[in-house]
Amino acid sequence: MSVTAAGSRRSLEDVVRGYRRRAGLTQRQVAERAGMSVASLRDLEQGRVATPRVGTLRKLADALELTAAETEELVQLSQSGKTETADLWVRILGPLAVRAGGVDVDPGPVRQRVLLGLLALTPNKTVGREGLIEAGWGEQPPANVVDLLQTSMSRLRRRLQAPQGEAEPARIITATRGGYQLTVADDQLDLLAFRARLELARKCRDAGDIPGACAAYRDAVELWRGDALADLPSLYVHPSVVALTGEWQTMVVEYAETAARLDRHEQVVPLLRRLTEADPLHESAHARLMVALAGSGQQAAALTVYGELRRRIADELGAEPGREVAEAHQRVLRQEVHHPEIAEPVTVRAHRQLPRDIADFTGRDIELTALRNKLTQSESDHAAAMIIAIEGMAGVGKTRLAVRLAYQLFGEGRFTDEHLYVDLRGHADQPPAEPATVLASFLHLLGVPGDQIPRGLDERAALYRARLREQGVLVLLDNAASAEQVLPLLPDSPRNAVLVTSRRSLALDGAHSLPLDVFSPVDARLLLTQIVGEERVAADAEAAQRVVELCGRLPLAVALIARRIQGRPAWSFADMTRRLLDASDRIDELTAGSRHVRAAFDLSYQALGLSARQMFRLLGLHPGDDFTSASAAAMVGCPEEAARRLLDCLVDEHLAIVVTGERYQLHDLVRAYARDVAERDEEDGGQAAVDRVLNWHLHAAYRAKSVLSPAVGTTFSVSDESPLDLPEFDDEDAAFSWFDAEHASVTGAVALGVEYGLESISWQLTALLRTYFERTSEWDRWVSVAQLGLAAARRVGDRAGEALLLSDLGLAYGQLDELEQSARSAKESLEIRQAIGDRAGEGWSQNNLGIAIARCGDVAAARGHFQAAIELARKLTDTRFEAAVLSNLGQCHVGLGEFNEAVTCLRGAVELRRNVNDIVGIAISLHCLGAALLGLDRYEEAIPLLQESCELCRQQRYRAYEAEALETLGKALREVNREAEAQECWERGLKILAEIRQERAAGTVS
Repeated sequence: MSVTAAGSRRSLEDVVRGYRRRAGLTQRQVAERAGMSVASLRDLEQGRVATPRVGTLRKLADALELTAAETEELVQLSQSGKTETADLWVRILGPLAVRAGGVDVDPGPVRQRVLLGLLALTPNKTVGREGLIEAGWGEQPPANVVDLLQTSMSRLRRRLQAPQGEAEPARIITATRGGYQLTVADDQLDLLAFRARLELARKCRDAGDIPGACAAYRDAVELWRGDALADLPSLYVHPSVVALTGEWQTMVVEYAETAARLDRHEQVVPLLRRLTEADPLHESAHARLMVALAGSGQQAAALTVYGELRRRIADELGAEPGREVAEAHQRVLRQEVHHPEIAEPVTVRAHRQLPRDIADFTGRDIELTALRNKLTQSESDHAAAMIIAIEGMAGVGKTRLAVRLAYQLFGEGRFTDEHLYVDLRGHADQPPAEPATVLASFLHLLGVPGDQIPRGLDERAALYRARLREQGVLVLLDNAASAEQVLPLLPDSPRNAVLVTSRRSLALDGAHSLPLDVFSPVDARLLLTQIVGEERVAADAEAAQRVVELCGRLPLAVALIARRIQGRPAWSFADMTRRLLDASDRIDELTAGSRHVRAAFDLSYQALGLSARQMFRLLGLHPGDDFTSASAAAMVGCPEEAARRLLDCLVDEHLAIVVTGERYQLHDLVRAYARDVAERDEEDGGQAAVDRVLNWHLHAAYRAKSVLSPAVGTTFSVSDESPLDLPEFDDEDAAFSWFDAEHASVTGAVALGVEYGLESISWQLTALLRTYFERTSEWDRWVSVAQLGLAAARRVGDRAGEALLLSDLGLAYGQLDELEQSARSAKESLEIRQAIGDRAGEGWSQNNLGIAIARCGDVAAARGHFQAAIELARKLTDTRFEAAVLSNLGQCHVGLGEFNEAVTCLRGAVELRRNVNDIVGIAISLHCLGAALLGLDRYEEAIPLLQESCELCRQQRYRAYEAEALETLGKALREVNREAEAQECWERGLKILAEIRQERAAGTVS
């Protein structure tokens, strides 16, 4: 089938659709192959994508197995409809430079250049407003800085417009939620072009096309004109610039390694010279420079490099160069720098040369003691080798713990015959190590001549085990990919021990598994102190602890931040706290030199399948701290059973944590990384997923609230029809338990809805939370959420929603003794409802205004509002509402000393509430009735009513009200000389209140 286009934009859709049909693939099949969403492909085929990205089209071409000519055709068609921004070329790999419309463009004064540079460092991603302001105006910006930022961005847009452009400026810089974004294609920004060429080089290298890889590396190098943004000193230490420098260093080392395979050493000597001058302790670069110099015929210069590096390391670190440099030195001495093309070698440490232990190793005393004890026990109990599997998320310190344990064992005189180490590359930018290759290396180290090493995997494994049976050997298998990879490498003698580290749950038979968690607060603080120094930490202890918590107590993150602070004496912990509090930049802040937390997470993410990747990144947008498989399924839009399988994958990769049997959690930094990936990789920034999960919470919360408290009207309804799998609630206890587990997620959903323009859902969720927070007496928490919900209702002009939340806020403020605010909110609610003709809502507002006025002391005036509410309830034949107001009117009579009238009202309220089975309402009215009877000295009559009220409150977990009812019951019992029982009631009530206070302090009220 031949597909042609006449150059029009419309024909691109026909071309893509035609190639897909030629391949006989569905949209879903193509999308999965290309690593894109079905919705994105559908939009492309239906012409809803204005300017498809070149990178996306090339992935699509790979998925459809197009020829080079067909791929180029797609790219050309995508460019044919571009605006004047197609001629844009922004360069940051060197001094900032811009061309637009074929001519050089001056971005403007320094501040505008800084802003453009910052946007270009993270293309096609939002840069937070706070970060832009700090970069442009420093730490003490003027009061009108937001206006100044908007003005600067407008000027930048105009300057980036090509001279021949029309009046409308190019929308290359756009305002987004919380900041601004530079939207560019690979051919409009040298950074993106560099990364595309680097990706091509790595693909060629991995496929064995070494000449092609060298050419692509050379093309990538040519884009660099000097240090990134070299003309903007204020950005020199910005995390993104530091990270970009790390990318350049990595690329140079890779290029040198690849060029050496073709003996093209002279190509990389200048680059390696530049790198080693910039980083005098970069051992990988020095090792490759030595090889490159010797390969270019400069053996003396190579040996000089080694000598200078060795002296430098000895002077500054008090150590010797590492294995990589030592091996390069030996190659130079033996003149073995010319070699034929060979497969990437597996890194195996020499005999008794494990990775070095580190001086600033901190904490893990409990784990180390437990593991040593386990190994001691195993020596006497086991007939096979002892196996310890240390598993955990990226950056948690698995390898360092294993190495420290190994050295402790050596210090105790154990396993001293041989030490074998291998990096199995389970999570690396190279393929996992083959067990057969590892065994060949191990056998060589164990003294087996090359011509005696068997060819087959099983034969090698058998010889390996035989060699280890008579020796006390410790084997460290680092960074394992799977149990299948590890099994052939396990010895079978009880004289041997094996330490395995992995980011995956390996489930090795006979192994003791240690799931390694993040540091305790004490250990994390100790690591910070070890690196930064006790004096600086003690000087700002509170901010230092805050930094540790913002790092999620992840050892790698704490260490990287500590090293950044150590190298910057002018920085305070408060400065770093402010940087880390910007969630959009937190991951990029966690860097030091060429080491990044992001790089560690990237490898774990890339190891996932396509569906698991989508699940992971969307969970970064999930509201609250934890989630269930049901809400995760809603997020992704898949059946719950499928969601469970995907969550199992994330748990196995230690990207998700099982909190309880049904609840999962992402570590704070993992969640920040996942959200960052979602905003980058989801075509709509995750909008559709957020819409789904918020609707799931709305429908579920409405169901739970309807069971928990049907008497309290919301004046809005939510359809029970939903494509989502929703929870079922058989009784009030189940509904309360759901709120108990999900209230943090529902609260988070309110804020998330505001962020994503779903304000109508936000205010409704706020209203549905009120009953739960009333039961737990957490009025202060509900008020903070309600204020956000109220603003959301006002933003979308929903007067009914505004009135509902004002009415409920009136109650909440009253409970918090903010009486004037209580009356004001209730009055405003009533006025709105009367204005819009909301009769049912008006009744509730009359009731709540009555409560507010009564609390202010005007009980007589409150009575009028209750009577008006009762009339409305009877007109609407709303029995539950009538009973609630009648109960309040009864309390009003008590306040006026009208006890007989109060008893009449409250008996009526109890009867109505029993008729509709309003359990909580019955408990409240019984308590009020008992209190009224006390006013008439009818103690014996009051006691059973109060006892029933206490029991119902206990059953319904209405704990604060139970304490209040117990106090009243105690008074009644004392009046009839039942002192011991009275004392017991008061003690129970005080215990409940103490528990509530304690749980509030811990944030775990239930």
